[in-house]
Amino acid sequence: MLLILLGALAGAFSPRAYAGEPAATPAKGTLTKPPELVTFVEAPFPEGVPQLVTTTGGVRATVVLAVTIRADGTVEDAVVQQSSGVVAEGATPDPNAAAFDAAAVAAAKQFVFSPAEVDGKPSRIRILYRYDFVERVVAPTTAVFAGVVNDREAHVPLPGVTVTLATPEGPRSVTTDAAGHFEFPDVPPGPLSVSLEGERLTPVSTEETFVAGERLEATYDVFLNEPGEDADDMEILVSAPALKRQAVSTEISAEDALKVPGTQGDVLRVVENLPGVARASLGTGALVVWGAAPEDTGVYVDGVPVPRLYHDGGLRSVVGSDFVKGVELVPGGYGAAYGRGLGGLVSVTTNRFDARPGETPADPADYSTHGTLAADVYDGAAALHGPVGSGKVGKVVNYGAAGRYGYVGPLLSAFYPDVEDYFPIPHYYDAQGRIGFNVGPNQTLDVTALVSSDRTQRTAPSADPAREASERKTLDFQRVYLRYAHDVGDGSTVTALAYVGSNQSTLLQTYGQVETSVGTNLGLGGLRASYRARVAVPLTVEAGLDALLQQASIQQQGSLSVPTREGDTTVFGQPPPDQISSDSFRVTMVNTAPYAEADLAPIPGHTDTLHVVAGVRLDPYARSIGSLVPSDGTTPVIGVYEQDMDVEPRVNVRLAPTDTSFITAAWGKYTQAPQAVDLSSAFGNPELPAAHGTHYVLGGGIAVVPTLSIAVTGFYTATTELAMRNPADQPAASEALVGSGLGRQYGGQAMIRLDPGAEGEWAKVYGWISYTLAWSERADGSLSTYTGYGTLPLGELDWRPSDYDQRHVLTALAGYELPLGLDFGVKVRFATGYPRTEVIGSYYDDRRDLYQPLFGDHNDLRLPAFFEASARLARKFVLKDSGIHRSELELSFEVENFTNRSNVEEYIYNADYSERGEITGLPILPVLGAKWMF
Repeated sequence: MLLILLGALAGAFSPRAYAGEPAATPAKGTLTKPPELVTFVEAPFPEGVPQLVTTTGGVRATVVLAVTIRADGTVEDAVVQQSSGVVAEGATPDPNAAAFDAAAVAAAKQFVFSPAEVDGKPSRIRILYRYDFVERVVAPTTAVFAGVVNDREAHVPLPGVTVTLATPEGPRSVTTDAAGHFEFPDVPPGPLSVSLEGERLTPVSTEETFVAGERLEATYDVFLNEPGEDADDMEILVSAPALKRQAVSTEISAEDALKVPGTQGDVLRVVENLPGVARASLGTGALVVWGAAPEDTGVYVDGVPVPRLYHDGGLRSVVGSDFVKGVELVPGGYGAAYGRGLGGLVSVTTNRFDARPGETPADPADYSTHGTLAADVYDGAAALHGPVGSGKVGKVVNYGAAGRYGYVGPLLSAFYPDVEDYFPIPHYYDAQGRIGFNVGPNQTLDVTALVSSDRTQRTAPSADPAREASERKTLDFQRVYLRYAHDVGDGSTVTALAYVGSNQSTLLQTYGQVETSVGTNLGLGGLRASYRARVAVPLTVEAGLDALLQQASIQQQGSLSVPTREGDTTVFGQPPPDQISSDSFRVTMVNTAPYAEADLAPIPGHTDTLHVVAGVRLDPYARSIGSLVPSDGTTPVIGVYEQDMDVEPRVNVRLAPTDTSFITAAWGKYTQAPQAVDLSSAFGNPELPAAHGTHYVLGGGIAVVPTLSIAVTGFYTATTELAMRNPADQPAASEALVGSGLGRQYGGQAMIRLDPGAEGEWAKVYGWISYTLAWSERADGSLSTYTGYGTLPLGELDWRPSDYDQRHVLTALAGYELPLGLDFGVKVRFATGYPRTEVIGSYYDDRRDLYQPLFGDHNDLRLPAFFEASARLARKFVLKDSGIHRSELELSFEVENFTNRSNVEEYIYNADYSERGEITGLPILPVLGAKWMF
């Protein structure tokens, strides 16, 4: 195709002066309106003249014409004013100049202009016009391959290394220069073999994939043999890419999460602002993802299960920010490596605090000791990490330690004891410690410990002591794990994780003289191991084992209906039933789940265009319960042993039709064993079945520009055999709970995300808008119909909103780097309220001498909508910067709920339920914080 460039684009095809000549020459008078080109005619390259092909569209020839334009705008004549054959002194004239001149004249005579005006009247005029012939522009067909070869141990570049690229036309070789640098121009696209050879270097082979028009920069860190040592056979270095096993996920780095307003610098609190996550009720910190119950969503730290992500109250996460590298939320449709859950998945990755073997630190400070001290109105925190010793030892062994203590609860309890009336004030602390070893080339070994503790209490006071209610709960957990990772270098990776730990939880609820308590002591141990390899360019496979052993000791006594659970019809402060029982039992649960996954990229030469990830997880479980029926003191104790196995296939397809868009779909089966506390023969059911779920996910996204992306996802999940209260008036022994509940969650989520740009003002802006529209519903299949769930039309079931149904959740946040080093952020969040069951009346219970509520339809009432706006302003000050040692102070000021909106968190009633009151959340709350980093 022939393209003609007529001057600059902004003034293309307009009359132009040339070489000092006047722009227009009227016969007489004053030019009041210059002519403008209306119809342009393209001049073809002269026949027989070769046209060069470039990627930039350079000018091949230029002809300057004197064009005479009639009063009606047509061209009267065009003559060559300056030929394209005019060249600089000493240059060779273009032999095709005459042909270019003639082609330009012929085209110009067909131009049409808007008439020029002299003294306001259309007039004949002559102008100078420059006509450029531009070479054809084509898309690039080759890539550029460049890189550096380093000595892995000495961290210095290696000159004289021969780098060979195996192309379809034959091998091509270059030698690294003094800086260890090499470069190949005009590399054909697709996967190609790369080999490295040199003195004292074991020959190395790897594979790279090249894309036309792109430049691939590679860094190769290699080991040198000792002088006189024979070189081993060729070493194959092929990195196996991570399996793309998640259909929909949102991943946030620690650096980005620290800036989010409303988090007070806590990295993991960013999860509550991601799409698919409902707002937690005040004081709980529970994660409700896609409408699933909080216990259905798994939380993992480096693959180790922990009971929660947040401390009570949701003010802080259970892992300090200095320990966190990043966090990923997968609300559904995740791969076969994880199980034991019906809902979503939160995966926290932690820092290793050093450069991995073979990596060159960004600067010498990466091998020095660093730490932080931070404090605000909630708590104080400290962290320290660095190498053990110096020199070579410091590159092999490293450590990290962090701790946090929440003093807001103890201080408020000491000076304002009435603050815990209705409102739970959290008391918490957590600590983390790690020592890491670089045990060999591309091999790491870490030993990590996690500790967390929570205590929360609240009281609903009453003038009548018989109506005063209180609640006290605690949850402590500890974890120790050993983690090993090895990049073998032949395209394979091996990982192994072994962990032990325990959870201790208590719940004490009182209403007048009725007291209910539940205490659980859970010990656990687990093993995760996986082997991943790229067996061919388009195929990556992984096989692994996920094993978990749990043993729980549980003591429970008090009302049979306390604590409340999903599906219970009750209101805050209602007296519990006075049916009393007690139970003390042990539960042992074993689950050893092997899994396998394969990631196939079936389109040759386009490995990122289509991925099909197919996997299967075998989920065998066995459990032993201490007693089948409640003990009456005379009958012998009869235990229960059950085992079963579920096969859980999962498929994820991801199509990227362009470099800036994708479509994804997923389907999978999931299983979750019952909670240990639900296996009580007095308060639950020792024979509860495992619950089962199916996830359906369909979504897509597009990058409007490199820094602005949009992602939309639709979902549907169906669950069966959920534990629920036995609907019978007089349940049989050991059947207080039954596995007949049905659930479904469906809806969609969208996220518009703006990442900082590369330069200019856009480099200072970040943020996202996330919106979730979701329905969470439950139904009672009943004992007679639950086995026939597959044949009973879903429309005939009596579906109701679940306790976790939050229909609309909208979060918008944005940050901007202001002058003077100030970082400013704003967050706005809107959410509809959780369902509640309306009290439509009451009756007097003369047996217990109190009023009991009468309820309307189950969950037919909602709490009012929630709205909160927060803002954060932070500034860092450099106290010292010596190159290796750097000290900074960050001061931050955050205002939560700066509109001072009174958000209703719960309804409360008077003694006879004739009046309804409201418990509201926090008012406007300024938070001043300081953080010293050294």
